Amino acid sequence: MMRLVVVLLLCRGVVDAAAATCDEDAVALRTHLEREAHRAKVWNTAWMIGFATAAAAQAALALTEYDPFGEFDEDDRDVLWLGATKATLGVGVRVVRPLRARVPATSGDACADAAALRVAVADMGRRERQTFYLTHLGGLALNLTGAAILMVRRGFAVGALSFAISFPIAPLSAYTQPRTSWHLWREQRATWQLGVVPHDGGAMLWLAGAL
Repeated sequence: MMRLVVVLLLCRGVVDAAAATCDEDAVALRTHLEREAHRAKVWNTAWMIGFATAAAAQAALALTEYDPFGEFDEDDRDVLWLGATKATLGVGVRVVRPLRARVPATSGDACADAAALRVAVADMGRRERQTFYLTHLGGLALNLTGAAILMVRRGFAVGALSFAISFPIAPLSAYTQPRTSWHLWREQRATWQLGVVPHDGGAMLWLAGAL
């Protein structure tokens, strides 16, 4: 009997320790995701406003035929309209495909919450990775296309100058985006394990890993 009591007490200690770990993990993961969701919202909004402002400014200069650095000519018109078009596409991307973090609602079960939050972190990590690379590649493709159009219409120098001015925008956008979930997911995904084992005629969900 004494041995049975000792075993039960040890089992209870293990359960309590696991519950405490789940609580800590759930709080840490939720805090991370909420912070990442806020940063993603700020990043989306800031770049959407920036692209919209650039599109409006270049369209206005083209319509008014105004060059603040000299006499307005056909080169200026083509460069400005192309720039306004690219900036408008930038706005569209931020509206149609914004970077967002999903924060699961609490369920009352800390271990279940921790498992759901880990899934949400992994999902956000994949979103951040995809957005990072698509921003680079999409910006490169768009600027190369624009430069080629200008080279055909206005000459090599005009196209090359337009590319040199506009190309850094895509890397700047990519490197200012939130990437913490991507880094966390990449570092921890090999150690996160989720499983189900039989328990009292039913099943018990278990989660193993470290944050």
